[in-house]
Amino acid sequence: MTGMTEKLKKYAHDLGITAIGTAPVERYHLAPPGHRPGDFLPAAKSVVTFAYKLNDGPLNNLPVTRNQYMVEFEAVNQFLLQTAHKIARFLESGGYESVAFGPEAAIGDYPRLKGDLSHKHSAVLCGLGSFGINNLLLTPDHQARVRLASVVTTAPLDYDEPLIISVCHQCLKCVRECPSGALDDWEKSYSPQTGWTINKEKCAHYMFVTSAGKRCGLCVKACAQK
Repeated sequence: MTGMTEKLKKYAHDLGITAIGTAPVERYHLAPPGHRPGDFLPAAKSVVTFAYKLNDGPLNNLPVTRNQYMVEFEAVNQFLLQTAHKIARFLESGGYESVAFGPEAAIGDYPRLKGDLSHKHSAVLCGLGSFGINNLLLTPDHQARVRLASVVTTAPLDYDEPLIISVCHQCLKCVRECPSGALDDWEKSYSPQTGWTINKEKCAHYMFVTSAGKRCGLCVKACAQK
């Protein structure tokens, strides 16, 4: 591991990050135009994606703890947003231009449930895990109970290899517990490496209409619940 990569990962772990991985921008060639690292930083060489674990209590007791899950969700997002900024600043202090991507889609992106850079796809490319049937990033240690953020940088880094095996055991608990039916028909297109397109309209309608904007979380809870 090069000095810069080692220092970066130590810095991230010192900040409290649960897991961190790196990938060269060449791995993102299948991303749609407008959502590739080079679209935001033309001289980019590397992508750094990192995870932070959600607390179990608010998840394990859903749906009764939906309000508390919202607090947990927002707190973790704020932590990741600040951490992404700090990691970008750390890299820029070393002379490498960097762009931070927070955990949430930007304002105006909620109808499509899609941000500028896909943290989930990036996490797979960075070796942090694989896609589950719930179309969430599953890590070996914490399954779906993580949130993600990323930094695109001009820094040349050592790169982690994607996982060879799938973390998802296809227990289908997430499919059975999804209140909107958004995970039905997963067999047609699911892939541990690339995920699949869930019924985003059903998912968004349940969260933003049925639940008045409150996050659901049941597919996260269902995944390898302790």
